[in-house]
Amino acid sequence: MTQDDILQVLEPAQRSAQKYIPYPRRKLSGWEVALLWLLRAYVLIAVPLVIYAFVKALAAGG
Repeated sequence: MTQDDILQVLEPAQRSAQKYIPYPRRKLSGWEVALLWLLRAYVLIAVPLVIYAFVKALAAGG
């Protein structure tokens, strides 16, 4: 019996519950973790700069 055969026999509520099987967390290597931390730092720096530029443009009337 294949996965499709099993899904056809189930009721709709059972089918949706069966289809939703979460993936386990992935183990990241050291450089991947470092890259994610650099991305977080970039966002923490870029967002205030964008907000500042937006507020400054509004205050200047343009």
